[in-house]
Amino acid sequence: MRLMSRVELAVDFNSEKFLNSNKFIVLLYCECYLFFYSRKKNRMKKILFLLLNLLLGSCQICNNKKGMNEPQYDWGIAVNTPIGYPIRFYAAMVGGRPIVGELYTEKEEPDWGNAFGYESLSMDKLPKSVDMVWLSYKEDCFYRLKTAIDYEKIAKLFREGFNQRVPNGEVRHKTYDTIVVGIAPGGVVVLWAGRGYKKITEIGRYQAEKIDLKEPPGLDSHERLIFSKEDREEVLNSDLTIPKAVREANKNKPIPFGLWDSYRDHQYQWFPVYEIPNGKIGDVRVRYWNGEAGTTLYTDFSFYKDKEDLFYLEEPIQKRSLFKELVISYKAESGQKYLAKVWFDWEAVVAAYQEVFGKEADKVTAYLDIRVNRNNTHLSFQLIGDNGKQTFLEPKTLEISKFTEEDIIPPTPFE
Repeated sequence: MRLMSRVELAVDFNSEKFLNSNKFIVLLYCECYLFFYSRKKNRMKKILFLLLNLLLGSCQICNNKKGMNEPQYDWGIAVNTPIGYPIRFYAAMVGGRPIVGELYTEKEEPDWGNAFGYESLSMDKLPKSVDMVWLSYKEDCFYRLKTAIDYEKIAKLFREGFNQRVPNGEVRHKTYDTIVVGIAPGGVVVLWAGRGYKKITEIGRYQAEKIDLKEPPGLDSHERLIFSKEDREEVLNSDLTIPKAVREANKNKPIPFGLWDSYRDHQYQWFPVYEIPNGKIGDVRVRYWNGEAGTTLYTDFSFYKDKEDLFYLEEPIQKRSLFKELVISYKAESGQKYLAKVWFDWEAVVAAYQEVFGKEADKVTAYLDIRVNRNNTHLSFQLIGDNGKQTFLEPKTLEISKFTEEDIIPPTPFE
């Protein structure tokens, strides 16, 4: 661990937070010890040593008491970057836990909010802050984010957990096991609580600041990589970090600053309704463009307007992000079970919602009618607003396939 310099200590010294921390005690201890050591006053040294140890011990007891009621969970850290925008950490802490990895990149979906690829899990208290410094390869600059995070929200999410279907078909209560760190161009940082890619809930969005980080002396060849122009060129032109198709697609194009914020900002008062003619709904898994994800169990659905082939989740109308990926399991009128996988284009889905919601979006509520045709070969998507406006939404890709209980994990029992 790198020791704080006197300059860094001097910067923090004037803050109230520093005066209440163990760093102040340690600094006082060191300064006093050196003072008396230089004068070789042994008796005073012994007295001072005893007094300061008592003081340090009392501080430790106080700190322990403060944290005694904070529960511990088995959790780890995952890092996401949008495809084509790798980063390298100089140093990073989430709470009291370091991010061990250095170079992070994504080469395939999902690339935003994914909780897979986490570093090792261990029991620990949940984080209250983050302090991270990283290099953005595409921007050729360093960022730092040092901030408190929403501990109360994180604690509530981990404490309450959620229901999840496990591979044997049973529904069990689970909780989150990952703090996901998403880093996008422009110093945008989004944190989520996650478990795999099936349950992702946003914690908050944070803004890092650009910093001028110079190479310090005494680094070895590996530590100098982050300051190496040659390494930056290699990372930006390697198939191992950025797929060739992505490099070609982004060639000579500006970085789309603000795109990842727009994923969060485009939220509307809407809800999905699933229409399965004379059929039954199964579990439905959803990924949203803002990185969140979740599963609605078939037992949680209700009949929409008392029609037995229209299904929706009965809950208060709320703002939600836009669908990115949708996986629907259902049983058709014939008794055959199907699995439908749908992916949506960002620009197309935004255009459809803007057409219906218009300029006074807060005054409009809409539902997305998702209808399976009787031949089970197609799904239609119609957004219908209570303002009389409606439009059809064409998915980017759509796949419908038959399945048996062995073909899908976890299975949907279909009562």
